[in-house]
Amino acid sequence: MNSFLSGRTVVVTRATEQARTLSEYLTREGATVIELPMVEIQDPEDGGAALGKAVHDLKNYDWVVVTSPNAASRLIEVHDKVVPPVPFAVIGTQTAEVLVKAGYQVKLIPKKAVGESLLSEFTPPKNDEARILFIRAEKVRPLLANGLRNLGWRVEEVIAYRNVQPQVDEEKLKQAQEADAVIFASTSAVERYTALNKESTPKTALCIGPITAKAASENGYKDIYQADPYSVEGLILAAREWAAN
Repeated sequence: MNSFLSGRTVVVTRATEQARTLSEYLTREGATVIELPMVEIQDPEDGGAALGKAVHDLKNYDWVVVTSPNAASRLIEVHDKVVPPVPFAVIGTQTAEVLVKAGYQVKLIPKKAVGESLLSEFTPPKNDEARILFIRAEKVRPLLANGLRNLGWRVEEVIAYRNVQPQVDEEKLKQAQEADAVIFASTSAVERYTALNKESTPKTALCIGPITAKAASENGYKDIYQADPYSVEGLILAAREWAAN
């Protein structure tokens, strides 16, 4: 019996260190996988100095907000002290898993892995001095930080990592022009991949969440399958849905 992706070619645009699980699964299910990372995870421009300084005083915050597994991993790398009992609010179960495994107390995981959902579950602080440490990527939407400030929280934003554009393998880029679908996990990946391929992009995009799906739609993709949940597991389910149609 053929696997459900037999005969199909799929481009995976995730960063190399994050692509393996997804690529291995797609390959097992019969797909020809082209790994063509559109982003690369690097240290912030200050080398992590601001993050190191902030996490040194974690106990002085009322909440710590972490919005990605990458940010969670960077926090753990620089925090060499006993884990304080400060509550964490996170976006996504994968982010939570990284922190819980290291002993941090994750108290808030919104039902949907987007900033809007996390913001909707926060309540105003009990006093004017309440502080949140927001550990994030260099480039993020301002919605969450601004929304928390509008609720009355004092928000300190710290950059944990940068998404930069890696060198693209020209041979793989040429192969990708014949692909049946492309997988995106960020808006920056959508924009760069589309710019590189111009008119040769496949019409089908498998996207990790609504923000990425919106970017795919705006960049001309016609058949868009959105992961649910917004995770690698959700992308696999989206691939199954696509293959069934």
